[in-house]
Amino acid sequence: MTSNVDPVASVEEQIALLLRLADRNRRRSRRLEHTLERSAHLALRQLEAVGPLGINEIADHLRLDASTVTRQVLAMEAAGFVERSRDENDGRRAVITMTDAGREALAATRAARHSVYSDVLGTWSTDDQQHLADLLARLNDSLDTHTRATDAALA
Repeated sequence: MTSNVDPVASVEEQIALLLRLADRNRRRSRRLEHTLERSAHLALRQLEAVGPLGINEIADHLRLDASTVTRQVLAMEAAGFVERSRDENDGRRAVITMTDAGREALAATRAARHSVYSDVLGTWSTDDQQHLADLLARLNDSLDTHTRATDAALA
């Protein structure tokens, strides 16, 4: 049986709902209290994966403006999660390095998020969980590709 529902409209609606529910879940879950905000979580994950980075490299990874990342780095620095130093080869370039406190905060955030999403997806099969992860990765890649193409066309 075929449906008369526009699948693109359905995807848009479900993404809007997903974002709202994820935000509500974060605000209401005691397990997520005192965990990293999304921007710090993503930046620290990148620093963990790659090592020390400059502001522009973090901004590119997060798909944000460097001025926005600078403010986020300042907040993470104030919290003791990162340290800023000067590049040995280019004194104008700041290099951001994760601290032990940043590693601990990232590990605690990962554990809390894993616990919550394990509960949320607990009735799903492993295959369904993997299928969702694959589709979300594909969606994120498509969104990123579309945004970069749009940005290039505007430049």
